[in-house]
Order: sequence, then C-alpha cells, then structure tokens
Amino acid sequence: MDSMIKNIALIGLGYLGKIHLRLLKDNPNWNLVGIYDIDKELTNDLSIQYQIKAFASLEEAISSAEVIDIVTPGNTHFEIARQCIINSKHVFIEKPVTSTLAQAKQLQLLTSEAGVLAQIGHVERFNPAFITAQPYLKNPLFIEVHRLAQYNSRGTDVSVVLDLMMHDLDLVLSVVKANVKRISANGAAFVSKSADIANARVEFDNGCVANITTNRMALKNTRKFRVFTDKNFVSINLLDKITEVASLKNAGPASGNMVFEPLAGLPKKELVFEHPIILPTNAINEELNAFYTSINSNKPVKVSLEDSIKVMELAFEIESKIS
Repeated sequence: MDSMIKNIALIGLGYLGKIHLRLLKDNPNWNLVGIYDIDKELTNDLSIQYQIKAFASLEEAISSAEVIDIVTPGNTHFEIARQCIINSKHVFIEKPVTSTLAQAKQLQLLTSEAGVLAQIGHVERFNPAFITAQPYLKNPLFIEVHRLAQYNSRGTDVSVVLDLMMHDLDLVLSVVKANVKRISANGAAFVSKSADIANARVEFDNGCVANITTNRMALKNTRKFRVFTDKNFVSINLLDKITEVASLKNAGPASGNMVFEPLAGLPKKELVFEHPIILPTNAINEELNAFYTSINSNKPVKVSLEDSIKVMELAFEIESKIS
C-alpha cells in the first residue's frame, strides 16, 4: 500500500478551489500536501484555517506532489498543466480544459509523451442521478436538455455555450455513441458580449437528435436531462438528484396505471414508472476518487482529454452557428 500515489497539490483557491480544498482535506484517498494561489494573502489565510502548507510559488507546488489539481481560471489552465505534465505529474484539470482546441490537443500529446494521466472536471458525469440512469440510456433516439441558471457574473467572460452548455454537451456525447452529422443553433446576448441564452439541435449519424437549451438569465435554476430510447423515457433531474424511468408494458387485467388502447389486434399497454434509488454522493468528491483509482489501478480516466476535445469541438461549432 505504501506504493500508492496519494500526494496531491491544489492550485487555485477561488470559489471552486475552496470546495476542492475542503473535500481533499477530508478525503482518505488523498494526502493534500499544500495549496497555492497567486493571491498570497488568500493562500496564507486558507493555510492557517485548514492547517495545510502554503506554497510560495507555482514551481514549489508542482514539485511537491505526484498529482496536481488545477482549479484556476480557464485561461491559465494550459500553461499550468503544461508545466505539470513536462515535470511528469498527473493532472486533474477543471472545465474548460483550455481556451483553445490547439492547446487541448497539445496537452494530449504531452501527456502521451510523459506517460501521465489527465482527467477533466466535467462534474455532471458524476452526478448521482446521471450515474443511476446509466442502465436505462441504451439506444437513445431523442434527448432534450434544459439548463437554466440565475444570473451570476462569474463565467460571463465567455458565452453560455462555452460556460454552462458544455456540461450537457459532455453528457450527450457520453450517451450517444455516434458521430455528429448536423448542427443548428441560435442564441442571444443580453448583458454579456456573447450569448446568454442559446439553443442547439445536434443530429447524429445514427438518427439520434439532441435539443439543448441553456439560459444563464433565468428566474430559477433548472437542470433537466431527458432521454427517449427505443425502450423507455428517462427523466433526470440533475439539480434535485431525481431519476424517473417510464416504460410501456403489456397491461394486466387490473392495472392501476395509465392504459393505452393500441391498434386492433395488439395488446393493451400500460405506462409503468420506476424510481431508482439514488445514493447521496458528492459529485466533485467522486470525480477526485475516480482519478485516484485510475492512477493507482492503471485504468483509463473517466473523463479524458479526448472526451473534452470532442466537447470543445462541438461547442465551438455551435458558437459558429450563433455568431
């Protein structure tokens, strides 16, 4: 057990970085060796609060551990991750992985050359409601997504597509095992320089269609992901962590469910609902645990650079349709 890779350093102590700090400090899988942020006062304050070492420089943080958790602003990810990788460190990189596709592809090449792992923080993959729904999502025919958020200035330096919609693009691509065939999209800017509301219709070459609506100026938060398959309808409430599965089955003589009268000669069908049990887990903690397992079990990461590059390619294509 002594050979297990456990030492991790945290870089970035903003809103999300503080969440990572708290979770890593309490996670028995990881040994958080220290923290770093360009804001030295913040770093020192959190160092005292959590009784954890404050690194004086980025270089000291990188040299201190085998694994680096990068939770800095997106436009800094590439250079920090590059320095980590060329120093043979495994990296967890929060979404978005980089600012450009070229940068993401360069990191992919560097990780291959260095023989290290990189996992990207598309946290909704670890949402317990989405994980519970996995067995029911085979052969999707139509996907409908609504992600509505109350206005928050954090993240508005990019469009709602590159900010919030990327979560759902990642989920869609993880469910639909086919290439994108056609994209149509529209959007509008209200308080930002780029789209605050956007809708995208993504058609795949296997016939599946995904309709994705994202709004960061809504009156209340909503995160719903609905999938129609050839067997059922799956409703996933990502915000409230609820999954409901509806399917049609042959109706019994005393069915208490909604019954559909079919065409002549076919059996009656009833609408049956299932409510799978969802374990109360923390999605960020789960993605950090998954990365630990990948590193120490020589298994592929759950959300790879390749996955994130595909999401970025789709997001930029949607952006081009809106612009």
